[in-house]
Parts: sequence; structure tokens; C-alpha cells
Amino acid sequence: PVSKLNALSAALLRSPLLWGGALAFLFFTLIHGGVIGDPLVIRYLAGHWVEYVEVTLFCVGLAALGVRGIELVAQRMRLPEGEILGATPEGGEDPSAAGELLARVPGGDGYLPRRLREGLDLVVRTGSADELENHLKYLADVDAARAANGYGLVRFIVWAIPIMGFLGTVIGITVAIASLSPTQLENISGVVAGLGTAFDTTATA
Repeated sequence: PVSKLNALSAALLRSPLLWGGALAFLFFTLIHGGVIGDPLVIRYLAGHWVEYVEVTLFCVGLAALGVRGIELVAQRMRLPEGEILGATPEGGEDPSAAGELLARVPGGDGYLPRRLREGLDLVVRTGSADELENHLKYLADVDAARAANGYGLVRFIVWAIPIMGFLGTVIGITVAIASLSPTQLENISGVVAGLGTAFDTTATA
């Protein structure tokens, strides 16, 4: 139970939804509290519920990039100074030394330590380094795919924010058209407000 609680706490601390939601909440609190009173900021970032969604998505995406950046910096800081495996002897390492080299690789789930461990483990299991180059290329491809998957939320947000802008455009134009009636031809405030929503939400996106 304790380990599960720790894992849950660690997952929450790394959650872009948590940090992005908190950042958006703080931003809108500053607006509604009067701390941020710039008319253009209020118009384009807090003038319509679609803009609230757009800003929140942006904050979540920003938090996702921040979390990824912190993870990469933390991986770098966990690496020891200098060469991890030591200096390469003249003529190269003998495959029989792979076990000793494997013991030097630091723990952790970083890209570099994991790739070193898996590459050296292949040499230990086979007793040969003939397939090491191909295996390292395979591990590089796996890490590239893993890194790309880590930005899945950011790619979704990059796709979703323009869609929200388009939705705001449709809503604004719909409101403008609905305001066009023979009894309101002299008062076009409803039409102007609808078009304003359409343009503002698109500009924000």
C-alpha cells in the first residue's frame, strides 16, 4: 500500500493535467481578482468559455513540455561525471569484460543508462559483440519511439486548440445570424457580439 501510494504521488507530481490546470486556475483567478486588468488580455483570453478552454489546453501543453524538460535535466544530473564506462583500452574492449562494464552503469530509467545496460547485456549473454552495432541501432529506434510517445499529449493539444478556435467561430457566427431579425435591424449589437466572439476565439487559437 505504501509503495502504491508513493507511485501515485509521483505520478501526480509528474501530471501535466495537474500543473497545467493549476496554472490556468491561477491565471483566471488573477483576471477575476482584478490583478490582471488589461482589456486586450481579458478580451482574447477570458472573453468566452471557448477561450477558457483554449487557455487551459495551452497551460496543460506548456506544463507537459516543462515536465519533460525537468525529466531530461534530472536524467543528466544523475549521470556521473566523466566517462561512464571508463577509458577505452587500445585495441578496444574484450567481450569478456562486458560484465564488469555492466556493473559500472548507473541505475535509473534514463535513456543513456538503459541503452548501455541493454547493449552490454547482449554481449554478456552472447559472449560476442558481433551483433552489438545492430542492437544499438534497434535500441536507438526504440528510444526515439518512446520519446515521440512522450509528446502525445502535446501533439493532441496542438491539434485540439485550432479545433476549439473553429468551434468558437461557428458559435459566434451562429449567434450573429440568430440576432438577425426584422425587429432588431436597428440594433446590431447582437450581430457585432457574435462576430466578435467568432474572430476573437479564432485569433486566440
